[in-house]
Amino acid sequence: MPLNFLNPRPGTPFGDQQLMSSQDALRTIAAFRLAMPHTILRYAGGRELTLGDLGTREGLLGGVNAVIVGNYLTTLGRDPHEDIELLAELGMPIKELQKTL
Repeated sequence: MPLNFLNPRPGTPFGDQQLMSSQDALRTIAAFRLAMPHTILRYAGGRELTLGDLGTREGLLGGVNAVIVGNYLTTLGRDPHEDIELLAELGMPIKELQKTL
């Protein structure tokens, strides 16, 4: 299940909404993990703004077990190499990696 966090875009229906706090985002991750213990939770869009580097790390340690890397449909994501380095640092295996990175 992809976990997207709002990235308010001007001119869209949610363009004037505020970002979720990183603490609320981490609580949301924990709630999803408790509610769906056997589901693969994937970080997706908006995590860069909502969680930043520290929150991304905390979310991986707290229940997220997959990461969608690179750019998204309408916004830029983190550099894929940064995510790969973080996963390696945390000792988390990389199941699939496209050769185009």
